[in-house]
Amino acid sequence: MWGLILTMTGTLLISAAPFALADPASEQQLQALAGQGDANAQWMLGQALLTGNLGTIDEAEAVRWLQLAADKGHALAQRDMGMLYEQGQGVTQDTLEAFFWYSLASRQDSGRARLRRDVLAAMLTPDQREAIAARLKGWRPSR
Repeated sequence: MWGLILTMTGTLLISAAPFALADPASEQQLQALAGQGDANAQWMLGQALLTGNLGTIDEAEAVRWLQLAADKGHALAQRDMGMLYEQGQGVTQDTLEAFFWYSLASRQDSGRARLRRDVLAAMLTPDQREAIAARLKGWRPSR
């Protein structure tokens, strides 16, 4: 898990230190930023809901926030969506969907996503890989 740092200018940064949102003000601030469309905050909120750092685990809500961030082009959220689809956690297990999200994340130099994408690629038929390639070609991040 990553740490949340809000700079004096209001910019949200991520630190490498683990974090727990025990402070209700931090949780409210994160939820407010996520609700305003900040992809980093959406990813962090999704992670916190997935791991229970907000006190409870809510996979459905975690998937919702991670999906929003992934749709905006957030590489870590895309990688996490790949993992969720690969494992069937909070979503129906779907190798093609996992391959798609890992492929998007790997475009942004996510080594872990690239590794998982390559493992899944070996399980797909040429037609399936071609269909995903066409989908990837037309994919654009949302605003």
